[in-house]
Amino acid sequence: MNIRSKMRGVVSVVAVFILSSIASTAFAEKIRIGLAVDQLFESRVAENNAIKVAAQKLGFEVIEVVADGDAQTQNAQIQSLVVQRVDAILVCAVDQNTIERALMRAKRARIPVIAYDRALPDSRSVAAFVGPDSISDGREAGRHMAEQLKGATGKVQVLELLGALNDQNGIDRSKGFRQAMKALPDVEVISVPTDWDSAKALAATENAFQANPNIKGVFAATDTQIPAIETVLSNLNKKHRVGEEEHIVVTGVNGSNDGYTATKSGFADGIVVMDLTRIGEKAVQLAATLIDGGSVDRHNVVYRQVLFSQEYC
Repeated sequence: MNIRSKMRGVVSVVAVFILSSIASTAFAEKIRIGLAVDQLFESRVAENNAIKVAAQKLGFEVIEVVADGDAQTQNAQIQSLVVQRVDAILVCAVDQNTIERALMRAKRARIPVIAYDRALPDSRSVAAFVGPDSISDGREAGRHMAEQLKGATGKVQVLELLGALNDQNGIDRSKGFRQAMKALPDVEVISVPTDWDSAKALAATENAFQANPNIKGVFAATDTQIPAIETVLSNLNKKHRVGEEEHIVVTGVNGSNDGYTATKSGFADGIVVMDLTRIGEKAVQLAATLIDGGSVDRHNVVYRQVLFSQEYC
C-alpha cells in the first residue's frame, strides 16, 4: 500500500470519527421535557397540545406520562422521569402531598420542576408555577350570576358545585365565587364537593334541589358538569332558557365544548374561558429558561380570560 492510499484511509477514519462525534453530541444535547399529567380531559388535552407545539418549535422532545387520576401512579411516573434524566419536568399534580417525595428527588437531581395549571403552594421542590388566576375566574362567573339575580327578592339560594377540596384551582374558584356573591343582599350559598366528577355533580344537584327546591342559580367549578345540571333540571321540569320566567341561572369555568354548547343553546348564562394555549406556551418558556440556567418568577399567572355569554351568541 502506497503513502497516498494510507493517507486516504486515515482521512476516512478521521472523518467517520468526527461525524460520529457530532451525531453523538447532537443526540446527547437533545433537550427532553418530562410531562407528568394528572388525567386527560378536554381542557387538559388543550394545554398539553400547546406544550407539545411550543416544545417542538424549540426542538425539544416531550416525554408524556398520564396518571389517570392516581396520585401513587404519578409519583412513580415522576421518579421514572428523574431516572431517565430529563432536562425539566412539567407537572399537573393529582395530589401535592403524594408526589412531593418524587419532586424532591427531581430537585436533588437538579431537574427543574414547573407546575402548570394547578399550583402547588406548599411544595419545596417546584421552581415555578404557571396557570390561571382561579380566584378571578370564580369571581367573574359569580359576578355574572349576581348580575342576573340582582332583581330577585327575599333570600336567594344558589348551589355551588365545588371541584376537589385538595385542588388549589377548586379552592380558589370557590373563594372568588363567594366573594362575588356578596353583591347580593340576602344570599345563601349551598356548597357541595364533586371531585370534578360529573356523576357526583349530578347526584349533588339532585339532592340539593330535593332539599332546596327554590334554588335560583347553579355554579359549576368546571363547566364540563353543566350537562349533568341540565339533566337534573330537565327531569324536575325546571329547565327554562335564558330570559324565560323561572329560568335558573347557570355559570361555570373552563371553556369546554359542554360549556359552549349549553350557553349557545340558552340553558347556561355564561362560562369563563381560560387561555389554555398561553398557559402551555409559558410552561415551556419557563422550562427553557431554567434549563439554560436563567432565573424566572416563581408565580406566573395568565390573566387572560373571556366571559362567553348569551351576548356573544
